Amino acid sequence: MAEAIQREEREFGSDSFIEGSLALYGSLTDIDFSKFDLDAELPHLVTNGEQGALDKFGQWGSGKPLRRLAKESGTSSSVRLVGTPDSVADDMGAIMEEVGGDGYLIITPLMRINRRYIGEVTEGLVPALQRRGLVRNGYTKSTLRETLLEF
Repeated sequence: MAEAIQREEREFGSDSFIEGSLALYGSLTDIDFSKFDLDAELPHLVTNGEQGALDKFGQWGSGKPLRRLAKESGTSSSVRLVGTPDSVADDMGAIMEEVGGDGYLIITPLMRINRRYIGEVTEGLVPALQRRGLVRNGYTKSTLRETLLEF
């Protein structure tokens, strides 16, 4: 199933890929990209959302139409992992060992978020990561503020 989803997401011409890409960047930047012409250059925008993500996505001055920006956003520097919870956890551990960091950001196109996906992450991947000591098993602080300040 995951491999079929990955193949579908790579179909850069598909409307669902473009919609998913724009929805993802819209959620990050707090911008409704449906208001813009897909075949025109995106005007330079400023947001109260994630400005860095918007600047990376917008490629200001490139002359690229919004459709192309949406297609290319799927080929970002993110690592796409497909496999069993154990194989993905192994890969995530190897990547963290190689590049370092203080945690993981798991993202998926908004159209893919459903109970099954959340269950696969929370009941499959997270326990596999915990068994390897790659994510915590519990919290040592009593408040969210104290927990966040641990980093």
